[in-house]
Amino acid sequence: MQGLKFAEIFSSRRKQLGMTQGDVAAYVGVSNAAVSKWEQGLSYPELTLLPRLATLMNLTIDALLGYNPQLTRAKINELYGSFAKRLSVEPFEKVQTDIEATLHEYYACYPLLVQMAQLYINYYSRSTEPAVILERIGELCQRAISNSDDYKLIHEARMLQAYVLLLSGQPQELLQFLGDEINIQFGSELLIAQAHVMLGDEKKAKVVVQASLYQSMIFMISSATEELMLEVANPVHFDETVKRIDQMLKLFQVEHLNVHLSLVFYYKAAIGYMKQHRKQDALRMLEHYYRVCCGLRLPFQIRGDSYFYLIDDWIAQDIRLGAQAPRDDDSIKQDMYTIMLHEPSFAELQDDPAYQAIITNLKHVLKLKEDVE
Repeated sequence: MQGLKFAEIFSSRRKQLGMTQGDVAAYVGVSNAAVSKWEQGLSYPELTLLPRLATLMNLTIDALLGYNPQLTRAKINELYGSFAKRLSVEPFEKVQTDIEATLHEYYACYPLLVQMAQLYINYYSRSTEPAVILERIGELCQRAISNSDDYKLIHEARMLQAYVLLLSGQPQELLQFLGDEINIQFGSELLIAQAHVMLGDEKKAKVVVQASLYQSMIFMISSATEELMLEVANPVHFDETVKRIDQMLKLFQVEHLNVHLSLVFYYKAAIGYMKQHRKQDALRMLEHYYRVCCGLRLPFQIRGDSYFYLIDDWIAQDIRLGAQAPRDDDSIKQDMYTIMLHEPSFAELQDDPAYQAIITNLKHVLKLKEDVE
């Protein structure tokens, strides 16, 4: 019973109920001395006595032992942030040992399992056995899917599991898992908003509509970014996509809402232009990438602004990680620099003064250490 608070809870509850140690001893059939030792933490009752003791104290067995199989959302986020910070500076396997110990203790806390699966996805490449970690992510997600009754959590676990299939090079299995049909969006959020209006809760209706608009914006930008790589051979369509999404990024000031969206778009647009042998256009996208980096606000968070003025509350309440980024700030900044430096598509730019200036200035604005490569 190491780590439990049985002695403290048992003693306090007995006194609260006005019972003597002798009363307890007589009820469960042990000596007064045995009950005294329980309260002093010198020994513990036999397993078979716990149901009777819990009944006598009018507590569940978990409550009597001081064991809570569930963690609060705040505690899970705290653990995530702590482990993420350690993974940025400590060997993966060392931190993994502590992560697995936490999972072992709270294996019935399904939100924790999904959160740790997310953590593993963001850092698995630092493991000496990444394939093993991907397999572990799948196990955690499947346990949550099979046992949780929270449909939102199940959906998150399914998306993580699908991503693992993609990372593992199993596209056919992914299509079998998710299906390959395009789902029609029926706009249930609008009906929900109208229902809240009818109930007199206009603020809730606004939150629903803003959250819907915010997510639609994210999905559109993400889909357009993915489309760029599929339309490299179609320069006219490629250019039109870059033009429209660039305007959208600036119109909604996305770099302040979710900087990752802007960075990935400009980065992939630059790659696409290099594949089309259009160096100047690629450099123009990299300049946009650098400009976004110049306006970074730490810590990295997704957030609202004066237009999406109700989003922060929604993020805090409905997004499991809240506003915090899925990885630590230092790791994110290092990757923002190294993907630019080591992207094969940019090899032809290595001797270009404009590219060299971007790389040098980027390292400076991100305040990276001199030994970062």
